Amino acid sequence: MKSTRQISMIAVMTAACVATNYLLIGFVNIKFMDLIVFVSGLTFGAFVGSSVGTLTWLVYGTINPYGFSLPILLATCLGETIFGLAGGLLGRLGFLDDAGLGRSRILTEGFKFAALGFLLTFMYDFFTNVVSAYSLGLPLMPVIVAGIPFALLHEVSNAGFFFVGVVPLLNLIRKLPDSGLRREMKSI
Repeated sequence: MKSTRQISMIAVMTAACVATNYLLIGFVNIKFMDLIVFVSGLTFGAFVGSSVGTLTWLVYGTINPYGFSLPILLATCLGETIFGLAGGLLGRLGFLDDAGLGRSRILTEGFKFAALGFLLTFMYDFFTNVVSAYSLGLPLMPVIVAGIPFALLHEVSNAGFFFVGVVPLLNLIRKLPDSGLRREMKSI
């Protein structure tokens, strides 16, 4: 059974994802969700990060002005776990224990996070485009080619969000009362 802290963080981070998704509804493929899911996994573990991603898509993908498709909903739920799992893996490997992400290293770490965000988003976009093509009975290559502008927008915007957002979000979470991260994270 998961702790009350984990359940609370899943609820709070899912609410942040859903709220920011609706806030940015007019901007196709530009969302803070992937960043929040990744940081949830990084700080609270793969289970929390993956749960945040799945629950966010269950809400946002069901109550969405762009429509609903069960196969695509399942693909986005599964695909979003990539961000939570990657964050959880980095956290488990001791990434948060890396001493001193001081000002001199923030730029370097930002580029690493940007590259990771781009790569994870590429994997997500490819996976969801393949599932979309097959679920709609369309040939794969035209779907992939037609999706390139949307995928690039998603990948580049996520690279930017990861570049500027991971470290500040980690610092914000660290300051939450009773987050448990004061003991687990060194100052970033």
